[in-house]
Amino acid sequence: MDADHLLAVGRVARAHGVRGRILLVPYNADSEGLTKVPAFWLRAGEGEPRRFEVARAERANLGYLVALRGVDDRDAANALRGQEALVERSQLPVPDDGEMYAADLVGFAVRDQSGRERGQVVGMEAAGPQDLLRVRGQERESLVPLALVRQVDEEHRLVVVEVPEGLFELEE
Repeated sequence: MDADHLLAVGRVARAHGVRGRILLVPYNADSEGLTKVPAFWLRAGEGEPRRFEVARAERANLGYLVALRGVDDRDAANALRGQEALVERSQLPVPDDGEMYAADLVGFAVRDQSGRERGQVVGMEAAGPQDLLRVRGQERESLVPLALVRQVDEEHRLVVVEVPEGLFELEE
């Protein structure tokens, strides 16, 4: 599957129970559509994603409890811990006008409101109810809450963020 057709939606947090279910924490805490997805693609680091058919998925307090075909015990589920979950874009609803999936920001340049380059979006993280952009700068990687995004310029592949004191401190 071509990476352009896959959209990152969350991470495998841990195994759940002894029958191989996983707890999948979505990047968008308000997400409701992942119970209807027929398959997830799981990727460790920058490796190639592997496709897993969904046997059953249900909404849970911290995300989704998912049973994947071929993952039949706790050890197999634990082996998936930390992997990023992706879905085929065609399986998700089309965003409304003026909206986009946060995962589509990967690869966008990041600037602060004064125009200073801060890095590039290299991924997403979930931190409880808050979604974070992983921004790689020259010196380090920073986690930027989506709540600090002030503008998204799709045409120029640019994200403008509000920068509270200390967010990019080591780069200065």
